[in-house]
Amino acid sequence: MAFEKTGMQALFPVYFSRKASESASQEDFDIAVAQNEGNLNQNLETLYQKLLDLEDYLTAAE
Repeated sequence: MAFEKTGMQALFPVYFSRKASESASQEDFDIAVAQNEGNLNQNLETLYQKLLDLEDYLTAAE
């Protein structure tokens, strides 16, 4: 398997949500947390796939 440089893929920003005040909606807070979890999971999946590609490349190079 020939290695093809794909460059760095875009990662999604992840922010740790904080409830700004007591007047902030719990639902809005939960939505923000869920969106951040989704972004973090997608980032980890992207990094995992890159590591698998690297492992395949190194195996083929031996």
